Amino acid sequence: MSESGRRTPVNTVDRVAFRDMCAAFARREVAPRWEQADREKIFPRDFYVACAKAGLIGITADESVGGHGLGAYEEAIAMEELSRINPNLAVSVLVQNVAGSILYEYGTDAQRAIARQVIAGECMVAITVTEPEAGNDIQNVRTSAQRQGDEWVLDGLKSFITLAASADVLITLAQTDRGQGRRGMQFFAVPRNTPGVVVTPIETYVNRPAPTCRVAFNQVRVPDSARIPAGFREIMAGFNRERIMVAARWLGHMQHALDWAREYALTRHQFGRPIGANQSIAFQLANAHVDVDATRRLTYHAAEKWDSGCPVKDVILDVSTAKFFATQAVVRVTQTALHIGGGWGLTEELPIMRMALDALVAPVTVGSTEIQLRAIAKEMGLPVD
Repeated sequence: MSESGRRTPVNTVDRVAFRDMCAAFARREVAPRWEQADREKIFPRDFYVACAKAGLIGITADESVGGHGLGAYEEAIAMEELSRINPNLAVSVLVQNVAGSILYEYGTDAQRAIARQVIAGECMVAITVTEPEAGNDIQNVRTSAQRQGDEWVLDGLKSFITLAASADVLITLAQTDRGQGRRGMQFFAVPRNTPGVVVTPIETYVNRPAPTCRVAFNQVRVPDSARIPAGFREIMAGFNRERIMVAARWLGHMQHALDWAREYALTRHQFGRPIGANQSIAFQLANAHVDVDATRRLTYHAAEKWDSGCPVKDVILDVSTAKFFATQAVVRVTQTALHIGGGWGLTEELPIMRMALDALVAPVTVGSTEIQLRAIAKEMGLPVD
């Protein structure tokens, strides 16, 4: 595996047909499930199985582990179309693709076997990196892993872990040698049912169909074979692809909000004409269109750059720009749609309040707004610390 932590595509597909397939799948599999999942705050495992059967897990994975050898561009298409229906069920595909890629790109033969199960819809994984204190400050992760003979003993607390309650395996970052900084960090593949692993849901206003959790590791013993044999820097480089998928996720969500708001503005009448005939409303929708269009161009440009195979350092600016813009724009677009909905937009009779709430998580996940701006500034040659 190269320093970039990714594979360049080896296969191609008719992208128009692929998008149509993804859109049809979303209407068939996401639409009937998300509202119940939102109410019950339980992820529907059968949705993950359906995604795997449709080939949406392992899109970029090597064919040797059951993947399809396509690119980040196709992965972004799938994420956008699923998120047009609901971004929270869509995030399950994002997590499985990113976590699975850690296993098949960097794992042992046994861990690659787990990746095959993930791609086949037989084993769900979650990424447990974020902590209550460290947050974006990954270098100060406090979860520790101490070597004891042929075992490692993990202790620590993770927070805001998507799908932890549903996952079979937790891809966990821990400090093995605090004095070595990032060089003293290691990822482990920990079965969720290992004694000492405690998963507790966190009550949130967002992401309810894919609940977020705390994960405590209390003297959790795992064999040395659970350690993923790759360095921290190597694995973290691959997380840049996740940020492209995050941008695509919110692109789909804001497109849905814009479509809804436009239709509402054409059908809702006041003073004898559609409210969309008023410049005050029409201009808001025009601004929202610009946000959506700009996000689409930035996202797919970053995906194409990723698929080009250039060094990861040459992609960071494009990835961070797309992620930053998308996560800001989705808040603007959903707030515009909520405003156009008026008083009815605040009720459960219209879907826009839920869309606006879900968008609020965008600027603070997978590298906050400030983290993206710092990355952009550094790539501009500015001496930020």
